Amino acid sequence: MNRRALAFGIAAVAFGLNVAAERALMKVTAGFTIIPGLADFTPVFNHGVSFSLFTQNTDSGRLLLTGVLAVVSALVSVMAWRAATMFSAIAFGLILGGALGNLADRWAYGGGVFDFLWLHLGRTSLFICNGADIAITAGVALLLLDGFLQKPKQT
Repeated sequence: MNRRALAFGIAAVAFGLNVAAERALMKVTAGFTIIPGLADFTPVFNHGVSFSLFTQNTDSGRLLLTGVLAVVSALVSVMAWRAATMFSAIAFGLILGGALGNLADRWAYGGGVFDFLWLHLGRTSLFICNGADIAITAGVALLLLDGFLQKPKQT
């Protein structure tokens, strides 16, 4: 399989899984424990980005944030198209699928994303995320790993 097909295929799967999971989980209104002391199902709409940074409460702010995220998604698409290794193709595919999943949420839900997985250590809150965030995080981790596994180029 060529790297481009792999990257965009992974992106489509990550996007589709995120959309399907969110549609199913939006019907669940009560939170519940998944792993005691570590993970809970806690449905919320987040109008910021990672860790609720840059929360936007105005229409123009949400539109600007969504536009910036659309540009970032386009840039990630270019990087996926140019992926040098199969490993980086998978990584960029995960990042792109997650980014498009969050972008679709922002268009569908008035500038917010549906987050549902609250991660914490006992009573210490870490963050709340969704499937798209998990795909992005996994993709970034794979890119870092790919960088460490690359052999130095001979000059």
